[in-house]
Amino acid sequence: MTSRHVVPRRLLALGFLGTALLAFGGIGVGANAGATPALKDAVAELLHLNWLQDAAAGRSISLTIALAGLGLITAAWWRLRHVLDRVQPGTILLITGLWTLPLLIGPPLFSRDVYAYAGQGNLVAGGIDPYEYGPGALVGKWAYGVDSAWRFSPSPYGPVWLWLSGQCVALSHNHVVPAVFMLRGLAVLGLLMVAWALPRLARAHGVLPQRALWLGLANPFVLVHGIGGAHNDALMIGLLMAGLAVVTGRPTAPRLAVAAVLITVAALVKLPAIAALGFLPMLHPGWRLRVRTALLVTSVSAATGVLVTWWTGLGWGWVHTLGTGSARLSIFSPVTGIGVLVDHALRWLGVVETPGEVTRWVFALSFGIAGLVALTLLLRAHHLGAMRALGLAMVAVVALAPVVQPWYLLWGLVLLAAVGGERVLLALGALSVVLCLTLLPNGRSLVRPPFYGVPLVAAVGFAVYEVRRSARQVLEEAEADAAAVAPVVLT
Repeated sequence: MTSRHVVPRRLLALGFLGTALLAFGGIGVGANAGATPALKDAVAELLHLNWLQDAAAGRSISLTIALAGLGLITAAWWRLRHVLDRVQPGTILLITGLWTLPLLIGPPLFSRDVYAYAGQGNLVAGGIDPYEYGPGALVGKWAYGVDSAWRFSPSPYGPVWLWLSGQCVALSHNHVVPAVFMLRGLAVLGLLMVAWALPRLARAHGVLPQRALWLGLANPFVLVHGIGGAHNDALMIGLLMAGLAVVTGRPTAPRLAVAAVLITVAALVKLPAIAALGFLPMLHPGWRLRVRTALLVTSVSAATGVLVTWWTGLGWGWVHTLGTGSARLSIFSPVTGIGVLVDHALRWLGVVETPGEVTRWVFALSFGIAGLVALTLLLRAHHLGAMRALGLAMVAVVALAPVVQPWYLLWGLVLLAAVGGERVLLALGALSVVLCLTLLPNGRSLVRPPFYGVPLVAAVGFAVYEVRRSARQVLEEAEADAAAVAPVVLT
């Protein structure tokens, strides 16, 4: 049997063991932070594993097992990059599917957001406006597992997502666990759309499809937050990538209209996807065509938004609730770190007296800088390529935001996986490795306040190191080849 078959199979087994351990350890880990169902876990009870949730020793064992699994899947994926030139895209899809299986049946990991989705869906199913009330408006099991930041906060999500959440709750017959797994199914649907779109975008931009799938789909950073955490970002990204794949290479009017519909629906799941609409006109070379495309995209998007919002019956309340649930300082945000540091320094010097006043000014400045960066990338899209400019803009805006969750970086990472160069893919891969290992399966960060922004800065530092190390290695190999050829030339 040739090595091209043996190596991926070994890595497949290592990664599968990793996700299996992560899913098993998650049964007890979540009891610390509510990342497993607040009521007794039916699977744990059936397998006589309740002690993993109830006893301190059981929770410690669970955390150890989950961390070991996280390390194994990350190591297997990182080693897989060495054989990408010798495997087919279908092999990467197979590996991804098998690595995903344990996460599909495991408990929610790394975040309790899925319980907020279910709680908001319960409001929709009960005929209560989720843009006026939080899940805590209905006391009971649907609000019990929701993080305190979201329990009484109105939803910031679009009407498409809330309508889908309401359907999941209605179909669950008032049971939390089935609703949670149906919400995870929506995340799976999103990643299936990513699996369809990535190879098409990659081929159009001269990127090996297997490399794009390695970074944008098989990536444990994608799997543990998309599937394990069941975040609605996965569905948003799937719809966004499908829209971009439809139009790439052939930006005809019908294809642009379809892309505008898909991207608008993605934005009605979660708003950041709307940024892609501004980059669609830049697929054309001339300003006249760009203006015509902008008019087409704007009209189709507006019509889609109005019709879909009317059909769901949930209205436009989300426009006024986009900032809810973000009162906490974000440990992953470098801007938060700068704001807190400057605020403390100026208060210590006696320049200001009110805590948080300077931090708010820093946040406002960061929004302005992020907007300027996005505008610059939009105007440079004809040089960078519209897709690359969009991906870079999404990553930059997240990195400059005062509120950063690790999975927010997936917005641009998945797109850049298909359109970025080799060094971009390596840098984003290294970034993924660090971010995978800085958030515990129970939802807590390894880095604690006041070290705001340190996880993302460390991830960027490792990415820069890996790119420079790779460049040195390529240079050394070229010099060695030249030295080997020189004697032959001389003779």
